[in-house]
Amino acid sequence: MFVLKANNLIFRLIVALLFIFQGVGGLNAQEDGFDIDFTSELKSLIDSLDVTLSENNKFVDAKRTRIRDLRHSLGNARDIEQQYWFLHDLYEEYRVFDSDSAIYYTNKCTEIADELGRRSWLDEMNIHRTYLYAATGLLDEAQKSIDKIDVDNLSSVLQIPYYQNLLFLNTHRDSYVGKVSRTLPYTEKTYKVLSDLSAQIPPSDPSYPWFFGWRSLNDVDSAANAIASVKKIVDESDGDTPRAAMNAWILSRLYERVDDNENKLKYLILSAISDIRSCNKEIASLQEVAHLLYRNGDLEHANAYINYCIQCANDYKSRVRVGKLADMQLHISQAYNDRIRSQAHKINLALWSVVIILLGLAAAVVFIFVQMKKLRRSRERLNYSNEQLRKHIEELNNTRSQLEEANMKLATMYDDVKEDARSLSQRNNAKEKYIADIFGICSDYISKLDDFRKSIYRMIVAKRFDDVRELTKTPELPHGEVKELYNNFDRIFLKVYPGFVDDFNALLRPEERIKLKKGELLNTELRIYALVRLGINDSVRISKFLHCSVQTVYNTRQRTRNKSDIPKDKFAETVQTLGKPSF
Repeated sequence: MFVLKANNLIFRLIVALLFIFQGVGGLNAQEDGFDIDFTSELKSLIDSLDVTLSENNKFVDAKRTRIRDLRHSLGNARDIEQQYWFLHDLYEEYRVFDSDSAIYYTNKCTEIADELGRRSWLDEMNIHRTYLYAATGLLDEAQKSIDKIDVDNLSSVLQIPYYQNLLFLNTHRDSYVGKVSRTLPYTEKTYKVLSDLSAQIPPSDPSYPWFFGWRSLNDVDSAANAIASVKKIVDESDGDTPRAAMNAWILSRLYERVDDNENKLKYLILSAISDIRSCNKEIASLQEVAHLLYRNGDLEHANAYINYCIQCANDYKSRVRVGKLADMQLHISQAYNDRIRSQAHKINLALWSVVIILLGLAAAVVFIFVQMKKLRRSRERLNYSNEQLRKHIEELNNTRSQLEEANMKLATMYDDVKEDARSLSQRNNAKEKYIADIFGICSDYISKLDDFRKSIYRMIVAKRFDDVRELTKTPELPHGEVKELYNNFDRIFLKVYPGFVDDFNALLRPEERIKLKKGELLNTELRIYALVRLGINDSVRISKFLHCSVQTVYNTRQRTRNKSDIPKDKFAETVQTLGKPSF
Protein backbone atom coordinates (compact mmCIF):
# COMPACT_ATOMS: atom_id res chain seq x y z
CA MET A 1 0.00 0.00 0.00
CA PHE A 2 2.78 2.44 0.84
CA VAL A 3 4.43 1.78 -2.53
CA LEU A 4 1.18 2.69 -4.26
CA LYS A 5 0.98 5.89 -2.23
CA ALA A 6 4.59 6.78 -3.10
CA ASN A 7 3.99 6.08 -6.78
CA ASN A 8 0.86 8.26 -6.67
CA LEU A 9 2.82 11.12 -5.08
CA ILE A 10 5.60 10.90 -7.67
CA PHE A 11 3.04 10.73 -10.48
CA ARG A 12 1.39 13.93 -9.25
CA LEU A 13 4.73 15.72 -9.03
CA ILE A 14 5.65 14.68 -12.58
CA VAL A 15 2.27 15.89 -13.88
CA ALA A 16 2.84 19.22 -12.16
CA LEU A 17 6.30 19.51 -13.75
CA LEU A 18 4.90 18.76 -17.19
CA PHE A 19 2.17 21.36 -16.69
CA ILE A 20 4.69 24.02 -15.70
CA PHE A 21 7.10 23.26 -18.54
CA GLN A 22 4.22 23.22 -20.97
CA GLY A 23 3.34 26.72 -19.78
CA VAL A 24 6.95 27.86 -20.21
CA GLY A 25 7.14 26.22 -23.63
CA GLY A 26 4.05 28.08 -24.76
CA LEU A 27 5.58 31.52 -24.33
CA ASN A 28 5.92 31.98 -28.07
CA ALA A 29 2.21 31.63 -28.70
CA GLN A 30 0.37 34.07 -30.94
CA GLU A 31 0.19 37.53 -29.39
CA ASP A 32 -2.89 38.61 -31.29
CA GLY A 33 -5.94 36.87 -32.67
CA PHE A 34 -5.05 37.80 -36.28
CA ASP A 35 -6.30 34.91 -38.39
CA ILE A 36 -3.71 33.76 -40.95
CA ASP A 37 -3.14 30.10 -41.75
CA PHE A 38 0.60 29.84 -42.40
CA THR A 39 0.60 27.25 -45.16
CA SER A 40 3.77 25.68 -46.53
CA GLU A 41 3.59 28.14 -49.45
CA LEU A 42 3.54 31.16 -47.13
CA LYS A 43 6.40 29.77 -45.06
CA SER A 44 8.38 29.18 -48.25
CA LEU A 45 7.69 32.75 -49.41
CA ILE A 46 8.87 34.16 -46.07
CA ASP A 47 12.05 32.12 -46.44
CA SER A 48 12.49 33.54 -49.97
CA LEU A 49 11.97 37.06 -48.59
CA ASP A 50 14.65 36.42 -45.96
CA VAL A 51 17.06 35.20 -48.64
CA THR A 52 16.31 38.23 -50.84
CA LEU A 53 16.94 40.57 -47.89
CA SER A 54 20.27 38.85 -47.23
CA GLU A 55 21.24 39.53 -50.88
CA ASN A 56 20.22 43.22 -50.73
CA ASN A 57 23.81 44.45 -51.08
CA LYS A 58 24.14 42.58 -54.36
CA PHE A 59 21.15 44.43 -55.85
CA VAL A 60 22.37 47.79 -54.52
CA ASP A 61 25.82 47.21 -56.00
CA ALA A 62 24.26 46.46 -59.38
CA LYS A 63 22.24 49.72 -59.25
CA ARG A 64 25.30 51.74 -58.23
CA THR A 65 27.15 50.25 -61.18
CA ARG A 66 24.38 51.40 -63.56
CA ILE A 67 24.42 54.89 -62.00
CA ARG A 68 28.20 55.07 -62.35
CA ASP A 69 27.96 54.09 -66.00
CA LEU A 70 25.27 56.74 -66.63
CA ARG A 71 27.37 59.44 -64.96
CA HIS A 72 30.29 58.44 -67.12
CA SER A 73 28.07 58.65 -70.20
CA LEU A 74 26.77 62.04 -69.02
CA GLY A 75 30.33 63.38 -68.91
CA ASN A 76 30.84 62.25 -72.51
CA ALA A 77 27.55 63.67 -73.86
CA ARG A 78 27.85 65.27 -77.32
CA ASP A 79 25.32 68.07 -76.79
CA ILE A 80 22.88 69.55 -74.26
CA GLU A 81 19.92 67.47 -75.46
CA GLN A 82 21.86 64.23 -74.98
CA GLN A 83 22.78 65.50 -71.52
CA TYR A 84 19.06 65.89 -70.83
CA TRP A 85 18.34 62.25 -71.62
CA PHE A 86 21.26 60.99 -69.53
CA LEU A 87 20.02 63.17 -66.66
CA HIS A 88 16.52 61.77 -67.23
CA ASP A 89 17.89 58.21 -66.98
CA LEU A 90 19.74 59.11 -63.79
CA TYR A 91 16.45 60.40 -62.37
CA GLU A 92 14.78 57.07 -63.20
CA GLU A 93 17.56 55.20 -61.39
CA TYR A 94 17.26 57.45 -58.32
CA ARG A 95 13.44 57.83 -58.37
CA VAL A 96 12.80 55.09 -55.79
CA PHE A 97 16.38 54.84 -54.56
CA ASP A 98 17.35 58.30 -53.30
CA SER A 99 14.80 61.13 -53.31
CA ASP A 100 17.36 63.94 -52.87
CA SER A 101 19.39 62.76 -55.86
CA ALA A 102 16.21 62.24 -57.88
CA ILE A 103 15.07 65.83 -57.13
CA TYR A 104 18.53 67.09 -58.03
CA TYR A 105 18.36 65.47 -61.45
CA THR A 106 14.79 66.73 -62.07
CA ASN A 107 16.06 70.25 -61.35
CA LYS A 108 18.95 69.74 -63.77
CA CYS A 109 16.51 68.52 -66.40
CA THR A 110 14.28 71.55 -65.72
CA GLU A 111 17.22 73.89 -66.35
CA ILE A 112 17.90 72.31 -69.72
CA ALA A 113 14.16 72.32 -70.58
CA ASP A 114 14.03 76.10 -69.77
CA GLU A 115 17.13 76.70 -71.82
CA LEU A 116 15.71 74.80 -74.81
CA GLY A 117 12.13 76.04 -74.30
CA ARG A 118 10.64 72.54 -74.14
CA ARG A 119 7.25 72.87 -72.43
CA SER A 120 6.55 69.12 -72.40
CA TRP A 121 9.86 68.49 -70.65
CA LEU A 122 8.99 71.05 -67.96
CA ASP A 123 5.59 69.39 -67.42
CA GLU A 124 7.22 65.98 -67.15
CA MET A 125 9.67 67.20 -64.51
CA ASN A 126 6.82 68.76 -62.49
CA ILE A 127 5.01 65.41 -62.66
CA HIS A 128 8.17 63.66 -61.39
CA ARG A 129 8.64 66.19 -58.59
CA THR A 130 5.01 65.66 -57.57
CA TYR A 131 5.76 61.98 -57.05
CA LEU A 132 9.02 62.65 -55.16
CA TYR A 133 7.51 65.26 -52.83
CA ALA A 134 4.44 63.12 -52.13
CA ALA A 135 6.59 60.06 -51.46
CA THR A 136 8.74 61.97 -48.95
CA GLY A 137 5.73 63.56 -47.21
CA LEU A 138 6.16 67.09 -48.63
CA LEU A 139 2.54 67.25 -49.73
CA ASP A 140 2.36 71.05 -50.13
CA GLU A 141 5.40 71.07 -52.43
CA ALA A 142 3.88 68.16 -54.34
CA GLN A 143 0.62 70.11 -54.77
CA LYS A 144 2.52 73.18 -55.99
CA SER A 145 4.36 71.07 -58.56
CA ILE A 146 1.18 69.52 -59.91
CA ASP A 147 -0.56 72.91 -59.99
CA LYS A 148 2.11 74.26 -62.35
CA ILE A 149 0.85 71.96 -65.06
CA ASP A 150 -1.69 73.21 -67.57
CA VAL A 151 -3.85 70.11 -67.96
CA ASP A 152 -5.69 71.45 -71.02
CA ASN A 153 -2.45 71.91 -72.96
CA LEU A 154 -0.76 68.77 -71.60
CA SER A 155 0.61 66.43 -74.27
CA SER A 156 -1.17 63.08 -74.72
CA VAL A 157 2.02 61.23 -73.75
CA LEU A 158 1.97 62.88 -70.32
CA GLN A 159 -1.77 62.51 -69.64
CA ILE A 160 -1.45 59.10 -67.94
CA PRO A 161 1.67 59.99 -65.84
CA TYR A 162 -0.13 63.20 -64.78
CA TYR A 163 -3.22 61.44 -63.50
CA GLN A 164 -1.14 58.67 -62.04
CA ASN A 165 0.89 61.04 -59.87
CA LEU A 166 -2.19 63.11 -59.04
CA LEU A 167 -3.77 59.90 -57.79
CA PHE A 168 -0.56 59.13 -55.89
CA LEU A 169 -0.65 62.56 -54.23
CA ASN A 170 -4.33 62.35 -53.30
CA THR A 171 -4.08 58.83 -51.83
CA HIS A 172 -1.05 59.85 -49.75
CA ARG A 173 -2.84 62.94 -48.48
CA ASP A 174 -5.97 60.94 -47.65
CA SER A 175 -3.87 58.31 -45.91
CA TYR A 176 -1.86 60.81 -43.87
CA VAL A 177 -4.94 62.69 -42.61
CA GLY A 178 -6.84 59.42 -41.95
CA LYS A 179 -9.69 59.85 -44.44
CA VAL A 180 -9.45 56.34 -45.86
CA SER A 181 -9.98 52.94 -44.30
CA ARG A 182 -10.24 49.33 -45.31
CA THR A 183 -13.85 49.71 -46.42
CA LEU A 184 -13.41 53.28 -47.83
CA PRO A 185 -10.27 52.99 -50.01
CA TYR A 186 -10.48 56.55 -51.43
CA THR A 187 -12.40 59.82 -51.18
CA GLU A 188 -14.69 61.35 -53.78
CA LYS A 189 -11.85 63.52 -55.07
CA THR A 190 -9.66 60.51 -55.61
CA TYR A 191 -12.53 58.65 -57.23
CA LYS A 192 -12.93 61.52 -59.70
CA VAL A 193 -9.24 61.26 -60.61
CA LEU A 194 -9.67 57.52 -61.17
CA SER A 195 -12.71 58.15 -63.37
CA ASP A 196 -10.82 60.71 -65.45
CA LEU A 197 -7.90 58.31 -65.78
CA SER A 198 -10.19 55.48 -66.89
CA ALA A 199 -11.01 57.45 -70.01
CA GLN A 200 -7.30 57.82 -70.80
CA ILE A 201 -5.59 54.49 -70.04
CA PRO A 202 -6.02 51.48 -72.37
CA PRO A 203 -5.80 47.85 -71.11
CA SER A 204 -2.51 47.41 -73.00
CA ASP A 205 -0.81 50.10 -70.91
CA PRO A 206 1.63 48.65 -68.28
CA SER A 207 0.01 50.77 -65.56
CA TYR A 208 -3.50 49.51 -66.37
CA PRO A 209 -3.53 46.73 -63.64
CA TRP A 210 -2.63 49.32 -61.01
CA PHE A 211 -5.46 51.69 -61.84
CA PHE A 212 -7.93 48.91 -62.63
CA GLY A 213 -7.21 47.45 -59.19
CA TRP A 214 -7.62 50.83 -57.49
CA ARG A 215 -11.01 51.40 -59.12
CA SER A 216 -12.17 47.88 -58.17
CA LEU A 217 -11.55 48.54 -54.46
CA ASN A 218 -14.76 50.56 -54.35
CA ASP A 219 -16.86 47.50 -53.33
CA VAL A 220 -16.41 43.80 -52.57
CA ASP A 221 -18.01 42.48 -55.77
CA SER A 222 -15.84 44.66 -58.00
CA ALA A 223 -12.74 43.55 -56.09
CA ALA A 224 -13.67 39.87 -56.42
CA ASN A 225 -14.21 40.26 -60.20
CA ALA A 226 -10.92 42.11 -60.68
CA ILE A 227 -8.74 39.57 -58.87
CA ALA A 228 -8.49 37.07 -61.76
CA SER A 229 -7.34 39.69 -64.31
CA VAL A 230 -4.79 41.33 -62.03
CA LYS A 231 -3.54 37.99 -60.69
CA LYS A 232 -2.80 36.74 -64.21
CA ILE A 233 -0.64 39.78 -64.93
CA VAL A 234 1.16 39.54 -61.57
CA ASP A 235 1.87 35.82 -61.92
CA GLU A 236 3.30 36.33 -65.42
CA SER A 237 5.61 39.26 -64.48
CA ASP A 238 9.35 38.82 -63.88
CA GLY A 239 9.13 40.27 -60.36
CA ASP A 240 12.28 42.43 -60.55
CA THR A 241 10.79 45.85 -61.31
CA PRO A 242 8.96 48.56 -59.32
CA ARG A 243 5.99 48.02 -61.65
CA ALA A 244 5.80 44.32 -60.63
CA ALA A 245 5.93 45.39 -56.96
CA MET A 246 3.07 47.87 -57.49
CA ASN A 247 0.89 45.30 -59.28
CA ALA A 248 1.48 42.69 -56.55
CA TRP A 249 0.65 45.31 -53.89
CA ILE A 250 -2.66 46.29 -55.50
CA LEU A 251 -3.54 42.59 -55.84
CA SER A 252 -2.95 42.18 -52.11
CA ARG A 253 -5.36 45.08 -51.50
CA LEU A 254 -8.00 43.33 -53.64
CA TYR A 255 -7.60 40.16 -51.58
CA GLU A 256 -7.84 42.22 -48.39
CA ARG A 257 -11.14 43.67 -49.69
CA VAL A 258 -12.60 40.13 -50.00
CA ASP A 259 -11.21 39.04 -46.58
CA ASP A 260 -8.61 36.60 -47.95
CA ASN A 261 -5.76 37.22 -45.49
CA GLU A 262 -3.55 34.38 -46.72
CA ASN A 263 -3.40 35.66 -50.31
CA LYS A 264 -3.13 39.21 -49.06
CA LEU A 265 0.05 38.29 -47.17
CA LYS A 266 1.29 36.18 -50.10
CA TYR A 267 1.21 39.05 -52.62
CA LEU A 268 2.51 41.56 -50.10
CA ILE A 269 5.55 39.31 -49.71
CA LEU A 270 5.93 39.02 -53.49
CA SER A 271 5.65 42.80 -53.75
CA ALA A 272 8.30 43.24 -51.04
CA ILE A 273 10.64 40.83 -52.85
CA SER A 274 10.22 42.84 -56.08
CA ASP A 275 10.91 46.09 -54.17
CA ILE A 276 14.13 44.70 -52.71
CA ARG A 277 15.30 43.31 -56.07
CA SER A 278 14.64 46.64 -57.78
CA CYS A 279 16.29 48.60 -54.91
CA ASN A 280 13.05 50.45 -54.15
CA LYS A 281 13.68 52.44 -50.97
CA GLU A 282 10.14 53.89 -51.05
CA ILE A 283 8.99 50.52 -49.82
CA ALA A 284 5.47 50.05 -48.46
CA SER A 285 4.84 46.31 -48.94
CA LEU A 286 7.52 45.15 -46.51
CA GLN A 287 6.16 47.55 -43.89
CA GLU A 288 2.71 45.92 -44.20
CA VAL A 289 4.25 42.42 -44.09
CA ALA A 290 6.02 43.39 -40.86
CA HIS A 291 2.74 44.70 -39.42
CA LEU A 292 0.84 41.50 -40.29
CA LEU A 293 3.56 39.28 -38.82
CA TYR A 294 3.65 41.47 -35.71
CA ARG A 295 -0.11 41.00 -35.27
CA ASN A 296 0.36 37.27 -35.76
CA GLY A 297 3.01 37.08 -33.02
CA ASP A 298 6.10 36.63 -35.25
CA LEU A 299 8.10 39.39 -33.60
CA GLU A 300 11.48 38.21 -34.92
CA HIS A 301 10.56 38.63 -38.59
CA ALA A 302 8.51 41.77 -37.89
CA ASN A 303 11.46 43.42 -36.14
CA ALA A 304 13.93 42.48 -38.89
CA TYR A 305 11.63 43.78 -41.64
CA ILE A 306 10.71 47.03 -39.86
CA ASN A 307 14.42 47.79 -39.24
CA TYR A 308 15.08 47.37 -42.96
CA CYS A 309 12.12 49.64 -43.76
CA ILE A 310 13.45 52.30 -41.39
CA GLN A 311 16.85 52.12 -43.04
CA CYS A 312 15.21 52.51 -46.47
CA ALA A 313 13.08 55.43 -45.26
CA ASN A 314 16.17 57.18 -43.87
CA ASP A 315 18.08 56.59 -47.10
CA TYR A 316 15.15 57.85 -49.17
CA LYS A 317 14.50 60.85 -46.85
CA SER A 318 10.84 59.88 -46.41
CA ARG A 319 9.98 61.94 -43.33
CA VAL A 320 6.39 60.82 -42.83
CA ARG A 321 7.22 57.17 -43.38
CA VAL A 322 10.08 57.34 -40.87
CA GLY A 323 7.63 58.53 -38.20
CA LYS A 324 5.13 55.75 -38.91
CA LEU A 325 7.89 53.14 -39.00
CA ALA A 326 9.32 54.40 -35.72
CA ASP A 327 5.86 54.11 -34.17
CA MET A 328 5.53 50.53 -35.38
CA GLN A 329 9.04 49.72 -34.18
CA LEU A 330 8.05 51.07 -30.77
CA HIS A 331 5.06 48.74 -30.68
CA ILE A 332 7.26 45.78 -31.68
CA SER A 333 9.81 46.71 -29.00
CA GLN A 334 7.04 46.94 -26.41
CA ALA A 335 5.76 43.54 -27.50
CA TYR A 336 9.30 42.19 -27.17
CA ASN A 337 9.58 43.66 -23.68
CA ASP A 338 6.15 42.29 -22.71
CA ARG A 339 7.17 38.89 -23.94
CA ILE A 340 10.47 39.04 -22.06
CA ARG A 341 8.70 40.09 -18.85
CA SER A 342 6.13 37.35 -19.32
CA GLN A 343 8.87 34.84 -19.94
CA ALA A 344 10.80 36.01 -16.89
CA HIS A 345 7.68 35.77 -14.74
CA LYS A 346 6.84 32.30 -15.99
CA ILE A 347 10.44 31.16 -15.68
CA ASN A 348 10.55 32.40 -12.07
CA LEU A 349 7.29 30.62 -11.41
CA ALA A 350 8.69 27.50 -13.02
CA LEU A 351 11.89 27.70 -10.99
CA TRP A 352 10.01 28.06 -7.71
CA SER A 353 7.71 25.26 -8.75
CA VAL A 354 10.70 23.07 -9.60
CA VAL A 355 12.25 23.83 -6.20
CA ILE A 356 9.01 22.89 -4.45
CA ILE A 357 8.68 19.75 -6.54
CA LEU A 358 12.31 18.81 -5.85
CA LEU A 359 11.67 19.22 -2.14
CA GLY A 360 8.59 17.05 -2.52
CA LEU A 361 10.63 14.51 -4.46
CA ALA A 362 13.29 14.52 -1.73
CA ALA A 363 10.59 13.89 0.91
CA ALA A 364 9.17 11.15 -1.28
CA VAL A 365 12.62 9.58 -1.65
CA VAL A 366 13.13 9.60 2.14
CA PHE A 367 9.67 8.13 2.63
CA ILE A 368 10.34 5.48 0.02
CA PHE A 369 13.74 4.67 1.60
CA VAL A 370 12.17 4.15 5.03
CA GLN A 371 9.40 2.06 3.58
CA MET A 372 11.89 0.05 1.55
CA LYS A 373 13.77 -0.85 4.73
CA LYS A 374 10.52 -2.06 6.27
CA LEU A 375 9.71 -3.89 3.09
CA ARG A 376 13.15 -5.54 3.08
CA ARG A 377 12.66 -6.84 6.62
CA SER A 378 9.17 -8.06 5.76
CA ARG A 379 10.55 -9.68 2.63
CA GLU A 380 13.24 -11.49 4.64
CA ARG A 381 10.60 -12.90 7.01
CA LEU A 382 8.45 -13.80 4.07
CA ASN A 383 11.39 -15.50 2.33
CA TYR A 384 12.08 -17.59 5.45
CA SER A 385 8.45 -18.63 5.62
CA ASN A 386 8.47 -19.38 1.91
CA GLU A 387 11.60 -21.50 2.31
CA GLN A 388 9.98 -23.54 5.05
CA LEU A 389 6.87 -23.89 2.99
CA ARG A 390 8.94 -24.91 -0.01
CA LYS A 391 10.59 -27.70 1.99
CA HIS A 392 7.20 -29.01 3.13
CA ILE A 393 5.93 -28.82 -0.42
CA GLU A 394 8.98 -30.78 -1.64
CA GLU A 395 8.33 -33.45 0.97
CA LEU A 396 4.70 -33.64 -0.06
CA ASN A 397 5.72 -33.77 -3.72
CA ASN A 398 8.15 -36.62 -3.00
CA THR A 399 5.46 -38.52 -1.14
CA ARG A 400 3.00 -37.88 -3.95
CA SER A 401 5.57 -39.01 -6.51
CA GLN A 402 6.13 -42.22 -4.60
CA LEU A 403 2.39 -42.82 -4.39
CA GLU A 404 2.00 -42.10 -8.08
CA GLU A 405 4.86 -44.48 -8.89
CA ALA A 406 3.31 -47.22 -6.75
CA ASN A 407 -0.08 -46.60 -8.37
CA MET A 408 1.51 -46.77 -11.80
CA LYS A 409 3.18 -50.09 -10.93
CA LEU A 410 -0.09 -51.47 -9.63
CA ALA A 411 -1.89 -50.21 -12.72
CA THR A 412 0.78 -51.78 -14.93
CA MET A 413 0.56 -55.05 -13.06
CA TYR A 414 -3.21 -54.94 -13.31
CA ASP A 415 -3.02 -54.19 -17.05
CA ASP A 416 -0.52 -57.02 -17.54
CA VAL A 417 -2.69 -59.47 -15.65
CA LYS A 418 -5.72 -58.27 -17.55
CA GLU A 419 -3.86 -58.55 -20.88
CA ASP A 420 -2.58 -62.03 -19.96
CA ALA A 421 -6.08 -63.12 -19.03
CA ARG A 422 -7.47 -61.73 -22.28
CA SER A 423 -4.61 -63.29 -24.27
CA LEU A 424 -5.12 -66.62 -22.51
CA SER A 425 -8.81 -66.45 -23.20
CA GLN A 426 -8.14 -65.63 -26.84
CA ARG A 427 -5.58 -68.42 -27.09
CA ASN A 428 -8.08 -70.87 -25.65
CA ASN A 429 -10.71 -69.67 -28.09
CA ALA A 430 -8.23 -69.96 -30.95
CA LYS A 431 -7.15 -73.39 -29.89
CA GLU A 432 -10.74 -74.55 -29.85
CA LYS A 433 -11.29 -72.96 -33.28
CA TYR A 434 -8.16 -74.42 -34.91
CA ILE A 435 -8.77 -77.87 -33.21
CA ALA A 436 -12.19 -77.79 -34.82
CA ASP A 437 -10.63 -76.79 -38.18
CA ILE A 438 -7.99 -79.57 -38.00
CA PHE A 439 -10.58 -82.11 -36.84
CA GLY A 440 -12.74 -81.09 -39.79
CA ILE A 441 -9.83 -81.46 -42.21
CA CYS A 442 -8.94 -84.92 -40.78
CA SER A 443 -12.60 -85.97 -40.94
CA ASP A 444 -12.70 -84.88 -44.60
CA TYR A 445 -9.58 -86.93 -45.39
CA ILE A 446 -11.04 -90.05 -43.58
CA SER A 447 -14.29 -89.63 -45.53
CA LYS A 448 -12.35 -89.31 -48.77
CA LEU A 449 -10.26 -92.44 -47.95
CA ASP A 450 -13.43 -94.41 -47.07
CA ASP A 451 -15.06 -93.31 -50.33
CA PHE A 452 -11.90 -94.34 -52.16
CA ARG A 453 -11.93 -97.74 -50.35
CA LYS A 454 -15.58 -98.32 -51.24
CA SER A 455 -14.91 -97.41 -54.86
CA ILE A 456 -12.00 -99.92 -55.02
CA TYR A 457 -14.11 -102.58 -53.31
CA ARG A 458 -16.93 -102.17 -55.83
CA MET A 459 -14.50 -102.41 -58.71
CA ILE A 460 -12.94 -105.61 -57.25
CA VAL A 461 -16.34 -107.22 -56.70
CA ALA A 462 -17.25 -106.31 -60.24
CA LYS A 463 -13.90 -107.70 -61.35
CA ARG A 464 -12.95 -104.43 -62.95
CA PHE A 465 -9.30 -104.95 -62.24
CA ASP A 466 -8.16 -102.79 -65.11
CA ASP A 467 -10.09 -99.84 -63.70
CA VAL A 468 -8.56 -100.44 -60.29
CA ARG A 469 -5.14 -100.48 -61.82
CA GLU A 470 -5.78 -97.26 -63.74
CA LEU A 471 -7.28 -95.53 -60.67
CA THR A 472 -4.35 -96.39 -58.47
CA LYS A 473 -1.90 -95.58 -61.25
CA THR A 474 -2.99 -91.91 -61.93
CA PRO A 475 -1.38 -89.21 -59.71
CA GLU A 476 -4.27 -86.74 -60.10
CA LEU A 477 -5.94 -87.69 -56.82
CA PRO A 478 -2.90 -87.22 -54.49
CA HIS A 479 -1.90 -84.00 -56.34
CA GLY A 480 -5.28 -82.49 -55.70
CA GLU A 481 -5.17 -83.48 -52.06
CA VAL A 482 -1.69 -81.98 -51.65
CA LYS A 483 -2.84 -78.73 -53.23
CA GLU A 484 -5.78 -78.59 -50.84
CA LEU A 485 -3.40 -79.35 -47.98
CA TYR A 486 -1.20 -76.40 -49.01
CA ASN A 487 -4.19 -74.07 -49.16
CA ASN A 488 -5.40 -75.15 -45.73
CA PHE A 489 -1.90 -74.80 -44.29
CA ASP A 490 -1.39 -71.37 -45.86
CA ARG A 491 -4.73 -70.10 -44.62
CA ILE A 492 -4.34 -71.36 -41.03
CA PHE A 493 -0.68 -70.26 -40.76
CA LEU A 494 -1.33 -66.68 -41.98
CA LYS A 495 -4.18 -66.36 -39.51
CA VAL A 496 -1.75 -67.17 -36.74
CA TYR A 497 1.10 -65.07 -38.25
CA PRO A 498 -0.56 -62.42 -40.48
CA GLY A 499 2.64 -60.38 -40.91
CA PHE A 500 4.92 -63.32 -41.68
CA VAL A 501 5.47 -62.53 -45.38
CA ASP A 502 6.49 -58.86 -44.71
CA ASP A 503 8.64 -59.83 -41.72
CA PHE A 504 10.37 -62.57 -43.73
CA ASN A 505 11.05 -60.24 -46.68
CA ALA A 506 12.60 -57.76 -44.25
CA LEU A 507 15.34 -60.37 -43.62
CA LEU A 508 16.26 -60.43 -47.31
CA ARG A 509 18.12 -57.90 -49.43
CA PRO A 510 15.69 -55.50 -51.15
CA GLU A 511 16.39 -56.83 -54.63
CA GLU A 512 15.92 -60.46 -53.48
CA ARG A 513 12.58 -60.09 -51.71
CA ILE A 514 9.78 -62.54 -52.61
CA LYS A 515 6.86 -61.30 -54.69
CA LEU A 516 3.79 -63.62 -54.63
CA LYS A 517 1.70 -64.25 -57.69
CA LYS A 518 -1.90 -63.17 -57.84
CA GLY A 519 -4.03 -65.49 -55.68
CA GLU A 520 -1.06 -67.04 -53.82
CA LEU A 521 -0.95 -66.96 -50.04
CA LEU A 522 2.48 -68.64 -49.71
CA ASN A 523 4.89 -70.27 -52.15
CA THR A 524 7.17 -73.28 -51.57
CA GLU A 525 10.02 -71.13 -50.23
CA LEU A 526 7.73 -69.38 -47.75
CA ARG A 527 6.06 -72.69 -46.69
CA ILE A 528 9.44 -74.22 -45.88
CA TYR A 529 10.28 -71.33 -43.57
CA ALA A 530 6.75 -71.21 -42.23
CA LEU A 531 7.41 -74.76 -40.95
CA VAL A 532 10.76 -73.55 -39.57
CA ARG A 533 8.84 -70.80 -37.74
CA LEU A 534 6.60 -73.53 -36.29
CA GLY A 535 9.70 -75.29 -34.93
CA ILE A 536 10.05 -77.97 -37.70
CA ASN A 537 13.68 -77.36 -38.63
CA ASP A 538 14.52 -80.88 -39.91
CA SER A 539 14.59 -81.00 -43.72
CA VAL A 540 13.38 -84.65 -43.81
CA ARG A 541 10.27 -83.83 -41.82
CA ILE A 542 9.69 -80.76 -43.96
CA SER A 543 9.96 -82.81 -47.18
CA LYS A 544 7.44 -85.36 -45.89
CA PHE A 545 5.03 -82.64 -44.84
CA LEU A 546 5.27 -80.84 -48.18
CA HIS A 547 5.46 -84.12 -50.23
CA CYS A 548 8.68 -83.08 -52.00
CA SER A 549 12.23 -84.42 -52.02
CA VAL A 550 14.73 -83.73 -49.22
CA GLN A 551 17.14 -82.33 -51.81
CA THR A 552 14.53 -79.82 -52.93
CA VAL A 553 14.06 -78.63 -49.34
CA TYR A 554 17.82 -78.41 -48.78
CA ASN A 555 18.49 -76.48 -52.00
CA THR A 556 15.65 -74.07 -51.34
CA ARG A 557 16.85 -73.32 -47.81
CA GLN A 558 20.43 -72.87 -49.01
CA ARG A 559 19.36 -70.50 -51.79
CA THR A 560 17.22 -68.43 -49.42
CA ARG A 561 20.05 -68.06 -46.88
CA ASN A 562 22.25 -66.72 -49.69
CA LYS A 563 19.71 -63.93 -50.27
CA SER A 564 19.73 -62.99 -46.58
CA ASP A 565 20.59 -59.49 -45.35
CA ILE A 566 21.76 -60.97 -42.01
CA PRO A 567 24.43 -63.58 -41.14
CA LYS A 568 23.54 -66.99 -42.65
CA ASP A 569 24.13 -68.93 -39.44
CA LYS A 570 21.55 -66.73 -37.68
CA PHE A 571 18.91 -66.93 -40.39
CA ALA A 572 16.91 -69.96 -39.20
CA GLU A 573 17.08 -68.79 -35.60
CA THR A 574 15.85 -65.32 -36.60
CA VAL A 575 12.98 -66.80 -38.63
CA GLN A 576 11.77 -68.70 -35.56
CA THR A 577 11.38 -65.37 -33.69
CA LEU A 578 9.31 -63.59 -36.35
CA GLY A 579 5.99 -62.10 -35.27
CA LYS A 580 3.59 -62.85 -32.52
CA PRO A 581 0.49 -64.86 -33.02
CA SER A 582 -2.64 -62.84 -33.55
CA PHE A 583 -5.70 -64.54 -32.23
